[in-house]
Amino acid sequence: MLHLDTESDLWQARSSLVVTDTSGADIAMPDEVRVYTVSGVSHAPFRPLSKPVMQLPGNRLGYGAFMRALLVALFEWVEHGVAPPDSRLPSRADGSLVTLAEARATFPKLPQVNFPKVLNELRLRDHSVEPPIESIAYPVFVQATDADGNALGGIRHPMVDAPLATHTGWSLRASGYGEGDLFTIQGSMIPFATTEAERHRAGDPRPSVEARYGSRDVWATRLAAATDRQVAERLLLPEDGDRVHARVAGRAV
Repeated sequence: MLHLDTESDLWQARSSLVVTDTSGADIAMPDEVRVYTVSGVSHAPFRPLSKPVMQLPGNRLGYGAFMRALLVALFEWVEHGVAPPDSRLPSRADGSLVTLAEARATFPKLPQVNFPKVLNELRLRDHSVEPPIESIAYPVFVQATDADGNALGGIRHPMVDAPLATHTGWSLRASGYGEGDLFTIQGSMIPFATTEAERHRAGDPRPSVEARYGSRDVWATRLAAATDRQVAERLLLPEDGDRVHARVAGRAV
């Protein structure tokens, strides 16, 4: 069995319960199971919205390429006995799976950005009475983030390892659309400032693109290296790695 979740699923589908028990401790997976979490991506494909429902721009990163690679790995496991890549997921043990309060405390303070105050929790239901009533909440966790606000643990999209923005699995509803609640299974994208001067004017704590890379070639090299590592680890198919390289060749930073 191969199980794949996205960062959005931790927020909206309580997917931490796949890998933790009811006391909040990590679960050891059986030998015949692999679990993967793709960090920095939404569950839903990006589509521009006709109404300003979200507070932030939508996250354009997807998980399709990782699913393709893992489906091939599953076939090779079943048909030829070739073990798939080891599980790649955040965990309580390494500190990459945290409570909502812990995630809020460590997410960078970004101008014009609100961090979620809610997630889609799950409660035990007491069926000894009619109608059933909600009881205690299961412990549900989300991913810790780095200094840029990008998620730690799991499979990090190459654009998270060589970032031009903060990519999240959550998106908050805007005023007039249930402000402050999570918006379905969409994520958000918060671009870095292009220059240090722009960053300082905005009060953004994240280094600018200029400070990080200095030139487009430096960024392209980092992105290519991140992509090639994942191809080597069988988390991306070679043809999908080639697509990333082709897109980079025509993209300006």
